[in-house]
Amino acid sequence: MTWPRHLSVRARSALAAMGAVTIALVLASLALLVVLHDSVERSAVATATTRAHDLAAEIGADGTTSDGAPVDGIELAPGPGDTVHVQVLAGGEVVGSSPAVAGLPPLTGATPVAGRAVEVPADVVGPGEGPFVTVLLGVEGAAGADAVVVQQSYAEGAETVLDAAQALLVAVPALVVVVGAMTYVLTGRALRPVEQIRRRSAQIGDTDLGTRIEVPATGDEIARLAVTLNGMLDRLHAAHQAQVRFVADASHELRSPLATVRAELDVALRHPETADWLRTAGAVERSNERMQQLVDDLLVLTRSAEGGAPERDHDVDLDDVVERVGFALRPPPGVRVEVVSQPARVRGNPLELERVVQNLADNAVRHAARHVRLSVAATRDAVEVRVDDDGAGVPEESRELVFERFARLDEGRARAAGGSGLGLAIVRGLVVSHGGTVRIGTSDLGGASFVVQLPTPTT
Repeated sequence: MTWPRHLSVRARSALAAMGAVTIALVLASLALLVVLHDSVERSAVATATTRAHDLAAEIGADGTTSDGAPVDGIELAPGPGDTVHVQVLAGGEVVGSSPAVAGLPPLTGATPVAGRAVEVPADVVGPGEGPFVTVLLGVEGAAGADAVVVQQSYAEGAETVLDAAQALLVAVPALVVVVGAMTYVLTGRALRPVEQIRRRSAQIGDTDLGTRIEVPATGDEIARLAVTLNGMLDRLHAAHQAQVRFVADASHELRSPLATVRAELDVALRHPETADWLRTAGAVERSNERMQQLVDDLLVLTRSAEGGAPERDHDVDLDDVVERVGFALRPPPGVRVEVVSQPARVRGNPLELERVVQNLADNAVRHAARHVRLSVAATRDAVEVRVDDDGAGVPEESRELVFERFARLDEGRARAAGGSGLGLAIVRGLVVSHGGTVRIGTSDLGGASFVVQLPTPTT
C-alpha cells in the first residue's frame, strides 16, 4: 500500500490500525448476524415442527380431531407475537385450515414423506408479518388426511437481528475511531524518544562531533538505535579527526620541500653573480622529486582506501616480483640484500603488489645495519612474503602505529632517508584490498620482520 508522502508515521500507523480493525470488525459482525439469523430461523422451524406433530397427533383415524371436531377450521393458539397458519392436506388438496388461510391453495406443493417433518419452500405465504418458515409433515393412519403444513412467522426474531445490525452500524465505526485515536496517541508516545534523538542529531554539527545522544534506559529498539547512532558518531568523529590530522600532516610534509625551494631561490636571486646555479637547480630538483613522491603516495593511498584501484584479477608470480625488487635495490655501502624465493602465485594487480614489496624493501634498507632479506614461500592456503632486516626493530607497542599515515618512529632519520611516512600505510591499504594481512614481528636477523600473507588463487 502506498501512503501519501505528507503523512507522519503515527498517522500511517493509526490509519493502518483502523483499516485492520475495520476489516476484522466487519467480518465478525457479518458472522454474528448470520449466526443470529440462522439461530432465529432454526428456532422458528423447531416451533413449527412441534406444532405440526401436535396437530398430526390430534387427527384420528376417522379424519376428525381428538374431540370429534372436523379438521376443517382448525385453530392453533399462537405464541406471543406469533403468526401461525395451518393446513391439512389430502391428496394435495386442502381439507382443513386455520381461518387466516381458508380458501387459499396449498401453502406448499412439496411431496410429504410419511412420519417425517421437513422445512420446505412456500408456494403461498399467508397473511401477517413475516418472514415465515414452512414445515411439511406426512401423516400416517388418518382417514382423509395425509399431510400437515405449518407456516410459522419469526418476525420478532428478525426484528432482533435487524436491531443488532443497526447497533453494529453505530458501534463498529465508533470502535474504529477509538482504536485509531489510541493508536495515534500511543504511537506518538512511543516515537517521542525517536523525535528527541532526531532533534539532538540535527543539532550536532561538524564542530561538535564529540557530542553524544542520550540512550534511553528502556533497553528496547529505540535504545539500540541511540547506541547505533552514537557508534556512528564515534566513527565520524574518528574519521574527522583523522582527516584533520591527515591534512595537517600533508601540509607539513609539503611545506618542507617548498621551503627548501624558496630558500634556495631566494639566496640565488639575491646574489645572482655569485650563485651556484647548478647546485641550486639540483636542490630544487630534489625537493620537486620529494613533493612528487608525496603526491603520488597520497594518490595511491586514497585510491586503495576508496576501492578505485585497477582490476585485481590477474595471475601474479610473486616470486618474480620479489626477485625483481630485490635485485633492483641500491642499498647504501655495507648493507647486503638477500633474496630467498620459491614459486608462488596469487591473484591481484601486479603493479600494486610490486609497490607493496618495494615499499617494504625500501623501509628495510633505510633501517638495516648490514643485512636485508626478502623471502617468499607458498602454502596450501596462503602465500607469505617476509622482509627482514637487522636494524633496531619496531617496539611492540608501536607495531600498529607505523601503519598510520605519516607515522614515524624516528622523525629525523626518516626525513633524512627520504621517507614520507606513507609507505607502510600504502602497504596495509593495498594488502587489505587484496584480501590479505600484514603484521610486524621480530626477525631472526635481530631487527624487524614484516610479514605479508595473501590468499592463494581458488581453482
